[in-house]
Amino acid sequence: MGTPFTDIYDLALIVIEDYRIDNLANADYQSFLTYMRGLLMHGLPDFVGNLQSLDYTSQQETDTQTGETSIVYYFVNTLTSKEQSILAETIVYTWVQRLINDVRTFQPHLSVKEFKQLEIANGIKQRSEYLDKLFEKLHYDITQYQLSDFSKLPFFGG
Repeated sequence: MGTPFTDIYDLALIVIEDYRIDNLANADYQSFLTYMRGLLMHGLPDFVGNLQSLDYTSQQETDTQTGETSIVYYFVNTLTSKEQSILAETIVYTWVQRLINDVRTFQPHLSVKEFKQLEIANGIKQRSEYLDKLFEKLHYDITQYQLSDFSKLPFFGG
């Protein structure tokens, strides 16, 4: 078997600090895995120019202690640490996109009298700039990853 998806989740959760995700993991681990898989699946297309296949498969496994069965997802190939790191970055990027697009970020938590419309606009601008920086870092890391092994790039005969 190749690299399990959970290895990628672990790397992403080093950066993501969200009590809602933690609560989900504690309350229903299978739902947590489904949520994280969704973030990874959404981010996979952002990893453009990968040097090996990101095909994946699933397998049903039974926990020997509890007897519960679950579906475990794996990449077909064993991914390098750099590939795993980039995929974790795509999860973080997707998670931040969700936070920015959350309708609650547009609603004031102060009374109308205390609240200024300009504060929401500045907050949205700052979040958007942060998202842009994450995007730039993701693509910088992908470029560095590709440059680390010219021979595998399609243009150079890989």
